[in-house]
Amino acid sequence: MIRKYWAKPDQTYDDHVTAAYRAWKATVAGKKQLIHRTGRTCGFDPDRFLQSSLLTVVLHDLGKNTLQFQRMMQIVKQGRRPNPQDNYRHEIVSYACALNAGLALQKQEGSLLPIPFPIEAFTILGHHKAINPEMAAFSRELTPGVVPPTICDEGMSHAIGLASEIFTEEGYTLPEFQYPTGDPKKSVADLIGPGGYFYKFYEKFSDPDILRSTYALLKGILHYSDWHGSAGVSINYALHDRVPDLMGRIETRCAVKHIRFSGLRPFQAACASVRGHCIAIAPTGSGKTEASLLWALRNLEDMGGGKLIYLLPTMVTANSIFHRLQEFFGEGNVGLTHSTASLLFANEEEDRAVVRHALFDKTFMTPATVATVDQLLFAGFNTGKWPVVESNAMNSVIIIDEIHAYDPWTLGLLIEAIRHFSKYGARFMLMSATLPRYILDLLTAALPNASEIRDDSLLDSARNSFFTVDTPIKKAVDNVIDAVDKGAKTLVVANSVGACQDLYETFRDCELEPICYHSKFTLRDRARKEKVIESAATRLLVATQVVEVSLDIDFDLMFTECAPPDAIVQRAGRVNRRREKENTCISIYQPSRVSEKIYDPDQTGLLAKSFEVFRDGPSRPTEADLISLVESVYAGRNIAQDSRFQEAAVQYSQSQNQRMAIFDNPQRDPHFEVTRKVDYPNVSVIPQMFRDEVRACTPRERRWYEVKMPAWYVKKHSVVENDVIYCEMKYDPEIGAQFMDTPELAYMVI
Repeated sequence: MIRKYWAKPDQTYDDHVTAAYRAWKATVAGKKQLIHRTGRTCGFDPDRFLQSSLLTVVLHDLGKNTLQFQRMMQIVKQGRRPNPQDNYRHEIVSYACALNAGLALQKQEGSLLPIPFPIEAFTILGHHKAINPEMAAFSRELTPGVVPPTICDEGMSHAIGLASEIFTEEGYTLPEFQYPTGDPKKSVADLIGPGGYFYKFYEKFSDPDILRSTYALLKGILHYSDWHGSAGVSINYALHDRVPDLMGRIETRCAVKHIRFSGLRPFQAACASVRGHCIAIAPTGSGKTEASLLWALRNLEDMGGGKLIYLLPTMVTANSIFHRLQEFFGEGNVGLTHSTASLLFANEEEDRAVVRHALFDKTFMTPATVATVDQLLFAGFNTGKWPVVESNAMNSVIIIDEIHAYDPWTLGLLIEAIRHFSKYGARFMLMSATLPRYILDLLTAALPNASEIRDDSLLDSARNSFFTVDTPIKKAVDNVIDAVDKGAKTLVVANSVGACQDLYETFRDCELEPICYHSKFTLRDRARKEKVIESAATRLLVATQVVEVSLDIDFDLMFTECAPPDAIVQRAGRVNRRREKENTCISIYQPSRVSEKIYDPDQTGLLAKSFEVFRDGPSRPTEADLISLVESVYAGRNIAQDSRFQEAAVQYSQSQNQRMAIFDNPQRDPHFEVTRKVDYPNVSVIPQMFRDEVRACTPRERRWYEVKMPAWYVKKHSVVENDVIYCEMKYDPEIGAQFMDTPELAYMVI
């Protein structure tokens, strides 16, 4: 009788591989159409791909059948802590075995890739650790003189027998191969190390994207199988909802919100009927979110299943949309991923038992995922678990909301990502309330077959009156006080944090009970403010441009500094959202010098022209008028000629070429491999006043106290203690962060 060999302290080798195999079957069923589409694009036979994929699953933990690993498992099972120095990374042994097995499979079934390459072994080598030419993650094992592991022949033979049984169950034949008895690290160095023959293989690939996408799909499926097999959870691959299901939930939500529902609007029905890429342009209040979800379900059904990925420009909008999608599709079917998503869930878990798999959310494994665009773009830099992100995005309907809201650098990256994923069958819906022609031209060039849907039903309607005031916004104080005293819900928008704080202090002194809202609050205070704002109890909100694409709020009047025309239209969308009010008004004030530096650093006259078109335009513009105003300001602009846009497009492919398509990138270049380019970089710090309070916190709890401050200021006013940056500043939970001193330069850039 064979002894038990362990893959994990609580899971035998047989149980783990069998569980991973079951997860593999469910995963490849979910990705069936993707495998066929990728095969057509990359030139491989789907059935041949499945053999390579299954090989990675049945052999990925073969290297655990060593004396060193099994001893470590026994120590852990006894409740003791093992010495990592006594272990030997099992992936290296698995890799050496899979190298022989993969070559045997190539000989038996032919090559998966146009040029023979042991892609199965490479996939297995990196299923836990990052793989790059330096092999830093395996530095101890690859050090000359390190004693190689001792193979447990009985366990190894049994494991190969189990792999053979699984292959037979699938109708395949596991090729005969020998597991290496010598030092396995030599085969790693021969392939990847300096002078390794991977470099010779790579030079022969005429299209490295074929290698990258095939590898991403292969490794993504292995991660699915391994993670689900280890966690003991079944695959929940795709949404099972259909359009009629969603229609019923939309009607229910409208009833709860006291909104009259009489069926889909023409714009929503038009979006729902599109099969393929869609560019949707509609003003705030048109029901774009619901339209996009109807489009998504229709296209998922058309694609034979897949993921729904909803991407937004900010974390606040992502949080808001996440909760709405949970209402529609149910808890457990919607993931949320951005840099502070874990804090949101930690807060929820205090009230009820919520089991979340953060790794699943981060890699788009949940049937529907809400995220910022950064989470998709980082995959283009080969960072993190990029093959899983990549393979899931390839099989998704991807909604990108507020597509107009990105600077040339981020937009350049987005266009490259859209081109890449659409090539493998992903379908895109790109949405905006305001879409200047120069951006629309970019999108239609990237998606030439996209349907363009506009909400024409509102073109002749006017939501608000617009007026320009030829003074700075600080002169609006008396008018704001008068509006609030008369009971109008009032929004004041400044273009900089400093101006926002000054205005807030003025109104606070007038006892108007204003709320101040901008980006320079701790996460804890910002979350608290958002709940108050969304409760609809706010009489006066003083904010920065963060309100343009964030909270679901409705005001009667707005006083705003002049900004680019599309930004003004977005801000105006926070006033009279449902078009049910009368006498709602937008007052536009002259921009400050700070505003010019924020919006027009190249001094093109953008803000002056924006103020001029609103001054000379109709006092109560229709939606068609607003579109014309935006177009008149941006007439002749060609963002494709912008150096930042061009550099971003180059960087997207250059990052992948530098990693030879499939190497991991554990450390992104902080200057070029970024999703957002800023003139004044910010650093997350903890205000010095919270130092004693934070010392007792866990790393995750500390994040509630973080606020982003300019890097140059942090350098002058910070101390580091146990890797935590504490920064001297004035901090008030109602007004946010302020500098210790406020010279003009500091005022400009906060």
